[in-house]
Amino acid sequence: MSLLTVAALISAFVIAFVVTALTVPPVIRLCERRGWVQHPGGRRSHVRPTPNVGGIAIYAGFVTSLLATFVFTSAEPSLQRSEFEVLRIGLLLLGGTAIFLVMWVDDVVELPWLPKFAAQAGAGLIAVGPYLWDQRRYPDALGLPTEARGILLTAFNAPFIGQVSLWDASPWLAIAATVFWLGWMANTINWSDGLDGLAAGVSLIAALMLALHALRLDPPQRTVALVPLALAGACAGFLVFNLPPARIFMGDSGAEFLGFLLGVSAIIGGAKLATVLLVLGVPILDVAWLIVARTAAGRQPTQGGRDHLHHRLLDSGMSARQILALYWGLSASFGLLGIADISPSAKLIGLALLLLIGAGLIVYATRRVPVRSPQ
Repeated sequence: MSLLTVAALISAFVIAFVVTALTVPPVIRLCERRGWVQHPGGRRSHVRPTPNVGGIAIYAGFVTSLLATFVFTSAEPSLQRSEFEVLRIGLLLLGGTAIFLVMWVDDVVELPWLPKFAAQAGAGLIAVGPYLWDQRRYPDALGLPTEARGILLTAFNAPFIGQVSLWDASPWLAIAATVFWLGWMANTINWSDGLDGLAAGVSLIAALMLALHALRLDPPQRTVALVPLALAGACAGFLVFNLPPARIFMGDSGAEFLGFLLGVSAIIGGAKLATVLLVLGVPILDVAWLIVARTAAGRQPTQGGRDHLHHRLLDSGMSARQILALYWGLSASFGLLGIADISPSAKLIGLALLLLIGAGLIVYATRRVPVRSPQ
């Protein structure tokens, strides 16, 4: 790996970190001046009005870093992007910008669920891009017909089955799976953003694992790794101000933007869904449980409340930093398992263990702390 390549990979992280960290203070002042703050009470435990549109800084850091990578890719042969990859970067930015802007409005005026759902679906369709009308398969660098004009979840590996091809079954099944996956990831990060440092921390770990996964492939996917590295840098820069007690919240504009980017990063360059599922296993399981529990209780799944796992653990007596250590430790441990060179059956055992741990935490927290009414 050349020095210029190493510099590009490091710079993707560093630029995002610096820009995000430098942008947060003026964003705090903007939020305080405009009244874009979350007042004490409800689901959070903060004691003073806190700015809640930190997604502005995350967006600025990520976009600046990603655009800066084109300086390196134009000078280093090993970092040359194909026309398909350049198209995907453009679609990622368009879809990410769309969901960021709509959720920024939601942070300010609290939109009902339908516009937010439409924004998630719309961002997913933007990501799919020209594949909506051009469903041909184009040859890759080796001449194999494996490229699509857009960001598309074409296949995934299932334990004991092997690769399951979605676009062999139906192009529209692949499109639907892509939109669903990106929406699910956006909601997973958004629903985990109820404790200082939690969403940014698990997103940072997930992004780093995706970058490491891309770099460890043969041949390495260096240009693909630039995307999660920029995302990781933005998360790290935001965490400087978001650790307990947080000086700013990322809001839906930051959380859903991060989730969308993680979903895209897991798709481009070959589906890495297993890595993300392992890193975000506990938050994903919490989302699934909340949907079932709220529906069974006659509530809308999107209706807020202090029934998230991290809320119940907090109410059971654990400190915010202890909960962060628990979540981050599980995410990092199982993320390393996801990128390790072990057999698929071993990874399946790891996933089963993660599900047992997550289920055990939910049962423990549910018995210790009864469900609270939405606030």
